Amino acid sequence: MTMPADQCDPASPERLASLTIADPVFIDLLEGAGISLIASLRPGHIACFGASGGRLIASFTPMRNPLGLATDGSRLAIGTRRQIVVYTSSTRLASRMPGQQGRHDAVFVPVASFRTGECMVHDMALDGTSVVFANTQFSCLSRADGFKNFVPLWQPPFISALLPEDRCHLNSFAMDGRRIRYATAFAPSDAAGGHRNMPSNSGIIIDVEANAVVATGLLKPHSVRVFDGELYVLNSAAGEVMRIDLAARDGQTLARLPGFTRGLRAHGDVLFVGLSTLRATAKALDLPLMNRTNSLMAGIAALDRRTGEVLGMLRLPAEMEEVFDFVIVPGIRQALVMNPEVETSHIGIETTVSSYWMTAVGEPATPA
Repeated sequence: MTMPADQCDPASPERLASLTIADPVFIDLLEGAGISLIASLRPGHIACFGASGGRLIASFTPMRNPLGLATDGSRLAIGTRRQIVVYTSSTRLASRMPGQQGRHDAVFVPVASFRTGECMVHDMALDGTSVVFANTQFSCLSRADGFKNFVPLWQPPFISALLPEDRCHLNSFAMDGRRIRYATAFAPSDAAGGHRNMPSNSGIIIDVEANAVVATGLLKPHSVRVFDGELYVLNSAAGEVMRIDLAARDGQTLARLPGFTRGLRAHGDVLFVGLSTLRATAKALDLPLMNRTNSLMAGIAALDRRTGEVLGMLRLPAEMEEVFDFVIVPGIRQALVMNPEVETSHIGIETTVSSYWMTAVGEPATPA
């Protein structure tokens, strides 16, 4: 017997999936490209969004405090306040998942973890067997490699000491190939929590290779990216997507969206942008989005990368307040991410030889 969505547990994955909606164009974009989006949401979920047969397919996994995400297509990394967990995708496990045979075309199972300590992991990138990440608490970019809690790689030129004080709220970085080129911070502060005491338009972009601030005046910026040699950033507290021309020292607002913009990815000529409502702490600030609080939403927007035209939207249930980050996974339409901290009835194991389902008490289940 299946209960109606409105009679289910309000936080149940099934109910959240049933209440997630997307415009037909958004669904067509996912299905036509053969991609899924995997997102970290607040409060406490990892969600997978794909499309098949003209309909949206969503799965939700409860997870404590998921933050930054990264993928290389076959692996997924999920960052939290204190650790990074790396997953591998398995089609073999998906095809034989007990009780859900054929429901998913890929299941992500945990295979490694890095205990970073209290770092507030934001942007990440998989780099071989290690993970490069924005170490927001320590105001630097770092590497987790399994030898130390983290290895500091770079810090802004105005940061004088490596201390867990979130001095500037360093939160994102842009890769150009394998080179780290740019980073964003809320303010050029060198005091403990100093970014909180500076004007909201103190946000900056830093050229990592030149070790210099190259753009100022941004409102809580996130998700700096390089796409085909062009620099993009989210002017988050204004709900904007911007393209930056550093040579002309100019920024073009591509789109103004109904949410705090955080999370930016590109697939061909389409930009996907994460949208969030305002936290209670943000409502106390004089942010441009405060004038639009009644129209703000949590979800993901699809834009034309050249014109900024909104092509379609995915809207999350009211219980989901924020999209913290998301990634694009090619070749997958119906994904599920397993939670390593929850004792489920079955545990998936992926090896080079085969895949196996085992029960929570360690007994073999159906091999996949």
